[in-house]
Amino acid sequence: MKFSSAILPLLLAPFAAGEHTSNWAVLVSTSRFWFNYRHLANVLSLYRTVKRLGIPDSQIILMLPDDMACNPRNAFPGTVYNNADRALDLYGDNIEVDYRGYEVTVENFIRLMTDRVAEDMPRSKRLMTDERSNILVYMTGHGGNEFLKFQDAEEISAYDLADAFSQMWEKKRYHEILFMIDTCQANTMYSKFYSPNILATGSSEIDQSSYSHHADNDVGVAVIDRYTYYNLEFLETQVRDPTSKLTMGDLFDSYDEEKIHSHPGIRYDLFEGGEAVARSRLVMDFFGNVQNVEVDKGGVGNEAQWREELEAIERMIVEAKRRHNVTLNVQPQTQHVVEEGKPAQARQSLKKEGAMRVDEESGWSKQIVGAATLLGCAGLWFAGSWFESH
Repeated sequence: MKFSSAILPLLLAPFAAGEHTSNWAVLVSTSRFWFNYRHLANVLSLYRTVKRLGIPDSQIILMLPDDMACNPRNAFPGTVYNNADRALDLYGDNIEVDYRGYEVTVENFIRLMTDRVAEDMPRSKRLMTDERSNILVYMTGHGGNEFLKFQDAEEISAYDLADAFSQMWEKKRYHEILFMIDTCQANTMYSKFYSPNILATGSSEIDQSSYSHHADNDVGVAVIDRYTYYNLEFLETQVRDPTSKLTMGDLFDSYDEEKIHSHPGIRYDLFEGGEAVARSRLVMDFFGNVQNVEVDKGGVGNEAQWREELEAIERMIVEAKRRHNVTLNVQPQTQHVVEEGKPAQARQSLKKEGAMRVDEESGWSKQIVGAATLLGCAGLWFAGSWFESH
């Protein structure tokens, strides 16, 4: 029954029990200047990954304070790489930067998160989330104990972040948040959070630095940080497609302090259900997009009723088609009856005039007349020329 099979999922959609209905990502680099190349590469690497896993550009806010691709020191103009082999250009043609240069400020970041922006702010610069949205917030740059620098000009504190997330919760702007930060003493930045449903992780403890992974000698600077590198290694090699069932616990278990050279931190206590529930969340719940619709068990009991209603709808459609076909079959007969009722004179007046038949004799006579006319015209022309010459 094609009709029922096609419509049933749509009619059962209200019974879907997905915990969130949209995914968003806010990816922020807070550093400018050429020697901070790796921070921009960190963000662009994660940007590429979340797009690969299904989050569209319309639901990604990308904040880049400096354009390393166009920096005059760049030996490879128009490109940004995160590996010394330069196998993958992170910049390329398919990139949409929402906040660029001096637009990347503490004020703009907080206004973005809390939706305290001007009415004429374009949608591309707004975080259009609701209470059913999961948000990945990734930040990287230079920081310290409970602060993160923005472009070496200002700082955002752990208290500022905590209050911004609190406003978001009060305004019903998120369902769950995964907060990731790669900076020196990163774990201190989520120490002041107090809003529910936030899973937080960072690259280093208090008094610890966050280290770069490796440098590209031709580029001349480090191209990626260690914490971000190993997160990406897991996401790129283990999370192959949006159907992956790997969990956040799998991601956290992949952290190796000897490789990262610092102690990554994870905070579970704000998450509803604690550590066990937080670790059971799928990686795709934050790094991908909503894919599957699961039917709540409460709606299964009404499946027989839905099928009966679908069958009734199908019967109505069949009956409507039958009546339509009957109408088409009757319509030519009705027109014929009307045609027969018209007077003979009226029917004759509707006949279109066709081409008139020309018999052979009439045709020859017309040709002779035409030839005589041409000869007469020629004679007049010669006579006129003779008189003019004499």
